[in-house]
Amino acid sequence: MTAFDCDVTIVGTGPTGLVLAHLLAQAGVRTWLIEKASSTVDEARAVSIDDESLRTLQTMGMLERFLPMIVQSYGVHYYSWRNRLFAKVEPTSTEYGHPKRNAFRQQQLVALLRDGLAAYPHVQIRFEHELMQFTQTTDGVDWLVQHQGQLQAMRCQWLVGCDGGRSTVRQQLGIEWEGSTYEQLWLIADLIGRTSPFRHTRTYCDPKRPAIRLPGPQSTVRYEFMLKPGETPESVLPDSQVRAMIAQREPSDVNLTILRKVVYTFHARIATNWRVNRVLLAGDAAHLTPPFAGQGMNSGVRDASNLAW
Repeated sequence: MTAFDCDVTIVGTGPTGLVLAHLLAQAGVRTWLIEKASSTVDEARAVSIDDESLRTLQTMGMLERFLPMIVQSYGVHYYSWRNRLFAKVEPTSTEYGHPKRNAFRQQQLVALLRDGLAAYPHVQIRFEHELMQFTQTTDGVDWLVQHQGQLQAMRCQWLVGCDGGRSTVRQQLGIEWEGSTYEQLWLIADLIGRTSPFRHTRTYCDPKRPAIRLPGPQSTVRYEFMLKPGETPESVLPDSQVRAMIAQREPSDVNLTILRKVVYTFHARIATNWRVNRVLLAGDAAHLTPPFAGQGMNSGVRDASNLAW
């Protein structure tokens, strides 16, 4: 019988990989997580978690510790180009036992899940371990990682690529993307120190510059602004320009501390195949969605739940 270092190897310690590790750990599956970075991300990325994801965290026994970190149950208010409210959506049903839309900070969730794995002696997390290559056999996967300049060879029965949109696992499998990349660029700015108590997302349907304002926990707020033709990341990223755009939407937010600002191109793409024998893809490695419905991370959590089952 072939000796395996673990049953399942997960590549990537984002929400998808960490949730999958927790669910496998509960089932007694020997699991390794490998991550080329030195720790989990320490910046804002996903900011909306849905009721299905909360139910999954409840199944993992992590929800009680997570709830104090989030703002539960918020809706969306839509404003015209004249800045007049013309529609709002505030869901109230709880089919999965929790509110449908909740604001959170991804860096807090992944830190909580990372630390929570310490309760499982059959789970190992290896940071600063970069997957270099892998080969499949009839009963397992042989993989090679680089750590501190040294190569290490390992064996597992299954390997899951949860390593994001630029997935090394997907690329080594030779799997292509299908779908679209949108031409519009969007500026994302995360700030802290918000004093406005308004809890709902504001979507500004202004053809001159569509924008979104998303309040979050711990007095945070996110802004999203579509760039105009001819604008470049370099022209919109200076603090003065970011604050000028914010001033047009919520003057009380103008002088908040800026935590992060970045220009994104949004994708709607899906991998042509999510499995090749004993190697699988999940989360952003398998599919990329525009952020407007807040389902990028949540769909990855659903992937993890399905795979663990």
